[in-house]
Amino acid sequence: MKNFIFLFSLVFSFSLFAQVEGTWNGTIEIPSNGLSFVLHVSKENNELKATFDSPDQAAFGIQMPEIRFENKTLFLKYPQMMMTYEGKLVDEQNIKGTFTQGGQSFTLNLQKGEFKRNRPQEPKPPFAYKSEDITFENKEAGIKLAGTLTMPNNKGKFPAVILVAGSGPNDRNEEIFGHKPFLVIADYLTKNGYAVLRYDKRGVVHSEGDFSSATVFDFASDAKAAINYLRNRKEIDTKKIGVLGHSEGGQVAQIVASQDASLGFIILMASPGIKGNEVLVLQNDALSKAMGIPEFTRTLNKKVNENTYEIIMKNDSKEKAERELKEYYKTTLHFKNLTNEELDNQIKGLYTEHIRQLLSFDPQDYLPKINCEVLALNGTKDLQVTSVENLAGIAKGLGIKGKLQITSYEGLNHLFQKAETGLPDEYGTIETTIEPKVLENITKWLNEKVK
Repeated sequence: MKNFIFLFSLVFSFSLFAQVEGTWNGTIEIPSNGLSFVLHVSKENNELKATFDSPDQAAFGIQMPEIRFENKTLFLKYPQMMMTYEGKLVDEQNIKGTFTQGGQSFTLNLQKGEFKRNRPQEPKPPFAYKSEDITFENKEAGIKLAGTLTMPNNKGKFPAVILVAGSGPNDRNEEIFGHKPFLVIADYLTKNGYAVLRYDKRGVVHSEGDFSSATVFDFASDAKAAINYLRNRKEIDTKKIGVLGHSEGGQVAQIVASQDASLGFIILMASPGIKGNEVLVLQNDALSKAMGIPEFTRTLNKKVNENTYEIIMKNDSKEKAERELKEYYKTTLHFKNLTNEELDNQIKGLYTEHIRQLLSFDPQDYLPKINCEVLALNGTKDLQVTSVENLAGIAKGLGIKGKLQITSYEGLNHLFQKAETGLPDEYGTIETTIEPKVLENITKWLNEKVK
């Protein structure tokens, strides 16, 4: 009889677990800005295990330390994050509950099923144009890069746009927070008569090379290889090839255009127009201000950042830079009470050759040498490449040549979305990938200046 009761209890336990096993998703109802939350529950050795994703923050597969399911109530706890969740299973498909973190509580109702984003602009096949997966060689670097070339269905030689992504290990679609900006741009421009080449950065997805050691000048070398590839395609009008660069990709476009007088045009989307260290100082301050950090703290942070960047830029050795950074941090209000081990952790990763060159990059070394048509775009809520200072820098560098058009979009962020705060954690919560008027204006400019 005892064995029968034990067996019955075990089956009952499995049945309970089955009620919450699987994938659940919902939105943490933070005022003015919901945050997607995805929970994956599984059973392992007769115990519940869970991981969660925060897609809007590009965080995936985070192990949940504590999970219980009792009396049709799901309990989750992550002590280090000061995070808890308690939700009642109301039926097989729905859990209603409360998410708490740092003493603040928000409604989080979960629905069973895979998480799907609503991305209304993302094109789906079949496409109304030709789409070809291609590879091209960067002979200088000895690598092959993989990408996609889209072209209109009709015959003829087409003007062409090469898309160059911003910082980070981006794929050909520049995928970020569930958005695929370059897929949307390529689709729109190709439907309007342009060939578009977009590619995976070196060392990313299907492209060869080492991303971790690459600098902006390596990415410029890759863009030049893309231009050479298009010049050998019979479908392309070789006198009408240009580069569209987003963020750091705009720096790549500046380098290439300053060195290749035959390039037809460049489009700078949220591109730096001032020196890299100044861009980052403004970026950190703008982000801090948007997060509500007091002005006194922001002023202290700004000084530390300025000095940190100066130390990185002037040292061509990682060891020397880290030694000097450590000595400097010992004198600051922020870090002076840290142990040597804590200081080492604080400094770790600050110095790489890519970061050093990014900080040292000055558009004024390249912009005056550019003679092709230039379209420069930014949004007033761009907190990463602030619009006023950087657009002014582009205008200054190019001078009065009559070949520059500048457009600043009110209320658009770094991805050219309509934004409330402009903060990066908002990017994924916005359904629109790129505000339609931006796509329309780029096409209008291309039709007037290039086609």
